Amino acid sequence: MLPSEGPVRPFTIFISSSQKEFEKFRKNLKEAIDSERFIDQRIMRAVLIEEERGPAIPEDISREIEGCSIYVGIFGREKSEWTFAEYREARAKDLPLLIYQLKRQRRPGKPKEQERRGRKSEVELFLDKEVKSLGIRVRGPYRTEVDLERSILNDLAGQVAEMVKESATIRKAIHKGLRLP
Repeated sequence: MLPSEGPVRPFTIFISSSQKEFEKFRKNLKEAIDSERFIDQRIMRAVLIEEERGPAIPEDISREIEGCSIYVGIFGREKSEWTFAEYREARAKDLPLLIYQLKRQRRPGKPKEQERRGRKSEVELFLDKEVKSLGIRVRGPYRTEVDLERSILNDLAGQVAEMVKESATIRKAIHKGLRLP
């Protein structure tokens, strides 16, 4: 069915981050993604797993990520086992991974004990070990949510364009292989 014959089925974007640390930002980002339009059609829809408590449940995460096309991971200061598990599941499903780090500016004054000693946080250790070590780019660190949201929306547009080009290349190769001499 052509888009002019009915509504376009949007790309589904999985947003992963600490619910506690990014509660308001997650909702604002979902709204921004859901309202992105291409001419008269919405082309993206965001998905959040909300109100999850307790240990990360692989089946719940797998079910939600299964229908998504792109994973957006947002990492801040707070460790979130759910966010780590969602990243691992998206990587296992071979989704395009857009990973971001937000380090808000702190008020002037004494740094936390951990920062004073130069130790990396559990989030930074995770990013080093499971993301950067695999050659996956971590964008940032961003200092404000406004800059982070703008970057995510721009990167999503670029990722969607790349996916369309990849799909066209695959279709051409398939059709070329089906031609009879």
